[in-house]
Amino acid sequence: MLTGTVIAQALPLAASPLLTRLYSPEAFGLQTLFMGLAGSLAVLATCRMDLALVLPKEDADAGSLAGFIFCTMLATSALACLLVPLAGLLTEQPLPAGWMLLLPLMVCAIALYQLSLGFASRRREFRTVAQANVGNQAMYVASAIAFGFAGAWMQALTIAKVGGQVLAAGLLGRTSAASLAAAVRGFSWKGSMAAARKYHQFLVFNTPYSLVGSVARDAPVYTFSALAAVGTAGFFGLARMVLLAPTLLTSNAFSQVFFREAVALKGTPQLEALTLALLRLGLVALAPLFAFCAVWADAVFATLFGESWRVAGVFAMVLAPAAWMSVQTGWPERLFEVNMRQGVSFGVQLGSDAVTACLFVAAYLLTNDAVMAVAVFAICNVVFHHVYLAAIFRVSGFSGRGLASAIAAGWGVFAVSCAALALLRTQTGAHGMVGWALALMLSVLVTAMIGWLLVRRGLLRGAAAGEAT
Repeated sequence: MLTGTVIAQALPLAASPLLTRLYSPEAFGLQTLFMGLAGSLAVLATCRMDLALVLPKEDADAGSLAGFIFCTMLATSALACLLVPLAGLLTEQPLPAGWMLLLPLMVCAIALYQLSLGFASRRREFRTVAQANVGNQAMYVASAIAFGFAGAWMQALTIAKVGGQVLAAGLLGRTSAASLAAAVRGFSWKGSMAAARKYHQFLVFNTPYSLVGSVARDAPVYTFSALAAVGTAGFFGLARMVLLAPTLLTSNAFSQVFFREAVALKGTPQLEALTLALLRLGLVALAPLFAFCAVWADAVFATLFGESWRVAGVFAMVLAPAAWMSVQTGWPERLFEVNMRQGVSFGVQLGSDAVTACLFVAAYLLTNDAVMAVAVFAICNVVFHHVYLAAIFRVSGFSGRGLASAIAAGWGVFAVSCAALALLRTQTGAHGMVGWALALMLSVLVTAMIGWLLVRRGLLRGAAAGEAT
């Protein structure tokens, strides 16, 4: 499954240099806006009850829960039809008329995919899930390139996204067809509502958590699009994708391994030693790479994606510290589950998302400066990740002093790396591809050296300290 996830995330990233030359920033902005709306509506379409499908012991109970999801999916799809003209009235920036068909279709495709994913997880058919994810991205990339060479138009990227998601829902739904058909045949309003009440915690906690998180993450996209800056939304979307694709991959892959170790070591000093050692490794070893993004991303984007995308590179420079910190919280957050304190996680995340969205909108309205607003967005995210780490350590009973030391070491390396890379850029005369390629090689070399030293010394010393305690 990990291999499939890697391929699925690598495909659109690898195709980006070609797609950015076939499509305008406005086309990317419309696609980013469309996916943001579809993702938020998909949360309502499932009410996150899809996460509960693995819990019932009997397939009939899972089918009743699926029946409830079918009802919410149809209701949300109808809402999606109304949202298109309503958004135009509220923002005076009308959405494309074709979205009245595409948006409900995308919401249904995402909801059906999530529903099928729940049944596939019950049967542990993870290979099929990976194949569906690869099919989704392969269909998107192939369609987008074909549309581009045939004569790119503004909606082509959006249509390609819908096509990929429909294919993924079909591939995964094919393996769950019997379960889905049984849920439809055995549908009972009374049974569906009873199942929904039994697993109401997913509606009460996971739905607002996912919805607020989705809206907050896309607050820049919504704001830029509403204020007639769809191209700016495209710049933001590309910067976020390039920065977060490897970040999410690393966090997701490492999260599963760490969770198993955390469960096995719960209540022992070794768990704290392991967590601190891994956190220090992530903070210190990865700092030079993200410092490279903070100093050179505009030049990299201009080379890889075209000069017209340099603004996206500027956004990536501003977002680099937040992306670096997001790697550090993606895996230890599983300690909330280990300690059965998910409520703390929800509270911190919801509060941070709400504050971040409000401050971003306020910053953009007051300054009318997209870079300044994105900087506020990035600062809010950096603060959130620090608070989140503190909450993780608190609920786990770990040393706050150890956390502070690891964070200070990470920021120290990040600052020194930024200073050295900035000196290389401003004083050596190395510009363009030659300059950033040299800087990248140096950053990779330093990262490898730091990682090797920490693994050989720091991690072993941390583990030994944990055993001695």
